Amino acid sequence: MFHRDKDRIAAASSVLIIGGGPIGVELAAEIIMDSPDKRVTLVHGGPRLLMVMSPRASAKALEWLRSKNVTVLLDQTIDIDLAGTGDGYDGQRDFTTSAGETVSADCHFVCTGRPVASGWLRGTFLGEYIDADGRLVVDEHLRVGRLKNVFAIGDITDVPEAKQGYLAQRHAMVVSRNLRLLLRSAGPEHKLHRYKASKAAITVTLGRRDAVSELPFMSLIGHIPGVVKPRDLYVSRTRRMMGIKEIS
Repeated sequence: MFHRDKDRIAAASSVLIIGGGPIGVELAAEIIMDSPDKRVTLVHGGPRLLMVMSPRASAKALEWLRSKNVTVLLDQTIDIDLAGTGDGYDGQRDFTTSAGETVSADCHFVCTGRPVASGWLRGTFLGEYIDADGRLVVDEHLRVGRLKNVFAIGDITDVPEAKQGYLAQRHAMVVSRNLRLLLRSAGPEHKLHRYKASKAAITVTLGRRDAVSELPFMSLIGHIPGVVKPRDLYVSRTRRMMGIKEIS
C-alpha cells in the first residue's frame, strides 16, 4: 500500500489532502519538503489546524505550511463520499469545497478522523458502557463501567487525553499489573494500580527535519522539536520493548 501511495505522489503534479489533523499536516509537510515543485492543497473543516494542540501551536503549523507554498483552506469541507477514499490514481480531477472553491488535483488523500469502530459492541454486555463518542467508559483502574474484571486500553477508552500509541502502552502496563493482582487473589480494591490521564507533549513532524511540539508550558516549532521525535517514530524502541529483533 505504501509503495503504491509513493508512486501516486511521484506521478502527480498536484495533491489534495482532506483533513488538517496530525496525519494531514504531516503528510502535507512530507510531500512539500520532498517535492517542493508539487502543488499541495490542504482542506480542513475546522477554524484551525491541529485541534488537539493549542491555538498557538496551530498557528505556527499553519505559518510553516504556507511558507512552503502549501495552500491551506480552513472552515471548508469536501464531500468524502463523492471524493472517494483516494485509493486510485485517476489523473487530474476537480473537487468542490463547501465554500464553492474548486481544487484541481491529480491525487488525493482522506486524512479525516474516523468514528471509533465500536458499533459491534453495542449488542453485547458492554453496550451500556459506550458513551456518545463510541468509547468505553472506564474508571481510574481502566475497568469498564461497573465491571470488576473487564478492562479496556487504547483509543477505545474515554480517558481524556490524546489517543497515541505510547499512551496505549502505558494503559497496558497498568492493566497487566491489575490483572496479575486479580489473578493472585481478590484482594482489597485500593491495591489496584491507578492510571492518571497524561498531559504529555504532542509532537507533529514537519518533513524530515522540523516539527511542532506542544509542551505543558509552551509550544515550539523548527529543528529542535524535530530532533526530539525519533526519525523512526519510536518503532525501534517499541520493538525492543516487545522483545522483537531489529530489522537489519
